[in-house]
Amino acid sequence: MIIVKFCSDGQYYKTIYGLAQWDYGQVLQVYGLELPDEVDIHMVEEFGELSFTISGRRNEDGSTSAIIPDVLLQSGKNIVAYIYVCDDGHGETLRTILMPVKKRAKPENYGGSSLTPMQEILNELRCRADDINLHEDILQLMSGGQAIGSRIRLPIREREIEMQKTGAAIKWRYTDSNEWNRLVALEDIRGPAGETPEFEIRDGHLIAVYQK
Repeated sequence: MIIVKFCSDGQYYKTIYGLAQWDYGQVLQVYGLELPDEVDIHMVEEFGELSFTISGRRNEDGSTSAIIPDVLLQSGKNIVAYIYVCDDGHGETLRTILMPVKKRAKPENYGGSSLTPMQEILNELRCRADDINLHEDILQLMSGGQAIGSRIRLPIREREIEMQKTGAAIKWRYTDSNEWNRLVALEDIRGPAGETPEFEIRDGHLIAVYQK
């Protein structure tokens, strides 16, 4: 189980270690947020193609948990989880969690699911689903008119992003969208002396540089 605790309203980004390539049956458990009983958690490969929308469930202790798909742990790429809430007219990414994955050789007794997302869908269809619903890029299995299992976000065409720095945070958006999303609060990345970093792009990564 991977546990992440948010301690303040200004804490929007966390890095949590503990995952290794070929792990399976892992669960992300989030503390410190007042979330609905059901919330979407988007889990994606960092710089990869796999993307899932997992239904997070609120527990009796106030935490929210969501299963990390086994297939996301097979490539060895880091995993990014976005906690997302929406209503009829508004959607917002509340928190972002980076989960670095330590690469290793595949164990001989590996017991996780090696199915591709489409194979998992077909397996579910053979077991208990009688319909399938595709809305935009979200695929959902149905049984008797009710949604079953996790929603799956299908890979879509690549989209360019742009970033900006405000007085309080770094934000990003797709170039074809008007909606800005908070990436990280500047307060969380100030230097040891309280200095605000300058930013530059190196090999596709955003680098913070603290001037002495």
